[in-house]
Amino acid sequence: MKNKKERKFKKLKMTVRNWSAYLLCGLLILFMASISGQARAEVKPQFGLEGYGGSNKLFVFSPWIGVRLGLGSEVSLIFRYNYHNFRYDYYGSDGIGGSILKTMKAEVHRASGAVYFSRQRISGYINLSYLAGSDGYRGYLADSGLEYRFNQYVAGLWSVYSIREKSVLWHPEEIVRWINTYSMRFGMKFWLVKGLVFNPNLYLMKNSEEVEGLSYSVGLIYSPNWWMAIHAYYFRYGESAFYVFHGNYFSFGLNFYY
Repeated sequence: MKNKKERKFKKLKMTVRNWSAYLLCGLLILFMASISGQARAEVKPQFGLEGYGGSNKLFVFSPWIGVRLGLGSEVSLIFRYNYHNFRYDYYGSDGIGGSILKTMKAEVHRASGAVYFSRQRISGYINLSYLAGSDGYRGYLADSGLEYRFNQYVAGLWSVYSIREKSVLWHPEEIVRWINTYSMRFGMKFWLVKGLVFNPNLYLMKNSEEVEGLSYSVGLIYSPNWWMAIHAYYFRYGESAFYVFHGNYFSFGLNFYY
């Protein structure tokens, strides 16, 4: 039994080490791409403020800052830091066999590097992130996406992401463990008037504990200028395991992309 536990621990340790290596290699590639770009790369600041909340009094406050390095007319390198402040209610143990309503509070810091490209009809990105937070929370995230512009009024969206994270944040009072989650998004953009976009999306999700999810969102994005975007979304989140987060959510944001 002891040997079995030791093998399991070594396997987990090796997996975490591999993810760390992948992340470091990816960030190194992004860094090398930046220094091998144009000698006088364009450097621009980016920043924003976002909020997300809904069922069970979940609220996530997320300010962020970043810098964009222009490596040419079609490619940019973006480094970004996000601060996430979480708060939500859940039912936990009262210590005597019953349950009481509790409040979970946590902070998560996210550092990421991304390569973004844009051409006449198609644009996309590849992003790597490292996350750390309260109660030993750790996470490694890789995501990428594409947008294809059919004409001046319609575009199609597709993106995927994979995250490996320690579950102390989303599963309070359960055994601390690593969980892998995979998700894919299909979406559309419709330009209603100049600067105003309607964006419906469908999300498919599955994790390493055989939990599957199907969610959707609809939102509006308003860009009065090329460097500013205001968005408002409604999300409906659902999954096969009826966790505390199943329900309705809203998201708002004000972002500046110079």
